Amino acid sequence: MNDINIGLIGYGGIAKTHIIAIKWLELIGNEINFNPVLKGLCTSKENCMSPFEYATCEFENLLSDNSLDVIDICTPNFLHFEQGVKVLEAGKHIYMEKPVSKDIAEGIKLANISEGSSLINQVALMYRFFPAIVMAKDYIGSGQLGDILHFRFALYHSGYLNPNRPMSWRLQSDQSGGGAAMDLGIHMADLVRFLLGEVKEVMGQTSIYFKERYKNANSNEKVQADVDEWTLLNINLVNGGKGTLEVSRITSDITEDTIIEIYGSKGNIKISSNNLDYPSIYKHTRGIQEIGKLEYVSDFGLFIKKAYPNNKNDLGWHTNAHLTSLCNMLSNVHQNKIIYSETPTIKEALESQKIIEMGYISAREESRWVSAEEML
Repeated sequence: MNDINIGLIGYGGIAKTHIIAIKWLELIGNEINFNPVLKGLCTSKENCMSPFEYATCEFENLLSDNSLDVIDICTPNFLHFEQGVKVLEAGKHIYMEKPVSKDIAEGIKLANISEGSSLINQVALMYRFFPAIVMAKDYIGSGQLGDILHFRFALYHSGYLNPNRPMSWRLQSDQSGGGAAMDLGIHMADLVRFLLGEVKEVMGQTSIYFKERYKNANSNEKVQADVDEWTLLNINLVNGGKGTLEVSRITSDITEDTIIEIYGSKGNIKISSNNLDYPSIYKHTRGIQEIGKLEYVSDFGLFIKKAYPNNKNDLGWHTNAHLTSLCNMLSNVHQNKIIYSETPTIKEALESQKIIEMGYISAREESRWVSAEEML
């Protein structure tokens, strides 16, 4: 079994999720024929306990380590472009957190570099790897839902509802590139494209409730927050479908919900974070609602069936999706090719990020309709 040596930069919450996922693949991974090895960690945190063979505070040490096959980027958004370019220039496969970059201009440059390289690249748009999502894609692709009439995609979080939450890079547009829409909405924008097709135009609204935040956890001084806490996008698809995408980081509720509702001429399909193992389907012509697993018909679906953790080895839906996404990436590296076209490459992820940018442009310009052609 071949080793795939992995380096990782960053040691925040999402990095730890990636680490747990990789260790799961190493210990339990279903039917994988490679061995993921956590080799090198780059972090500014001192004396951190980690499962890596070594840790360094210098990114150059990862880049110059000839034993590393893949570098996983788990750093703040404003670092993604520069670090991504360096990884590719160092001749290493790249796995990176979303977004591709803090702005579209940098994203285009990174996408062009990645497309001009033979190296494997993938972005952690992990919602693509939920069984319910892939079942829905196969079902819609088969024509059983009919024409897409309208849809609703929503993702609600509550973490920024705390007025005492201090300022961070996520709340500064020059470092994050945006707020709720860039952080959460990119997943929903990606699913709109993944499930329904390309976007024709977007009209956006954004809102900031907490306009000031404490400068840091130990300060009484407040500074201005300039990123959206709530965003609503009205979306028209190329195929004629119409719908909304809503995201919030200030939603007060007992749970943090993901809601996907797609209405077609032959029925509807619904998915929620209450159960991401399978969708709910309504067949209009027969008046029947079905809730349960659907047969996978695509090769990608059959991969999900094998790779996604079963109930006995469940790590929770968030980590489950991340580890399945990482399994896809490492499988690609092992075979030195993109196995499934559903893989969210940097180029593909950038197309989804453009939807968010269209929404931001619209919101800044009195909620006008922004065409996808403006992003070319």
